[in-house]
Amino acid sequence: MNILEILLLTVGFIGLVIAALTPQSTLGGLLALASFGGYFYLNSLENWVPIVIFILGICLLIFEVFVPDFGVAGIIGFLLIVGGVYLTNDDLGLAVRDLSIAVVAASFLVIMLIRRGYSLAHVEKLVLKNNLDKKSGFSSNNDASVYLGKTGTTTTPLRPSGKVQFDGTELDVVSTGEHIDADVSVVVTKVEGYKISVRRVD
Repeated sequence: MNILEILLLTVGFIGLVIAALTPQSTLGGLLALASFGGYFYLNSLENWVPIVIFILGICLLIFEVFVPDFGVAGIIGFLLIVGGVYLTNDDLGLAVRDLSIAVVAASFLVIMLIRRGYSLAHVEKLVLKNNLDKKSGFSSNNDASVYLGKTGTTTTPLRPSGKVQFDGTELDVVSTGEHIDADVSVVVTKVEGYKISVRRVD
């Protein structure tokens, strides 16, 4: 039973990573909700306190993601998550072990996604931090293919993701396998939905 509980916790955190770093936010959120729900269901809790504490911890971690460098929210969130799991099985050692396995697995996924160019960029688009309208060259379906072959200048370092300015419009991009400093000319080599890949201009 404990192996299944670890698996559910792990899949739950993986779902959170998918929701945060990929365009599949709905799928990741549902996966996390179902997995965490299954975990607490297996433990047949008699009260909602551990669940509330756990959910509050998750919310604080999400808050930390969108408000970087705050620090305290992330620490408190992690402690609340540990507390929620501890109150579920009354064993601090098991709680730390199970969460460690889940976090390590989720961390590997984060590293893999970042190396493939994923970031919080799609979330920024959803909250309109980028100017993605027709005047900026985007069509109504957010088709970025109009930028294919265009040359721009990096406004932040690309490691590998960052920002590039194209004719007065700043967009999130990802470099094709190299770190590029700011104020460097780059050209768009590939466009896949929201993902714009660039390389240094020779």
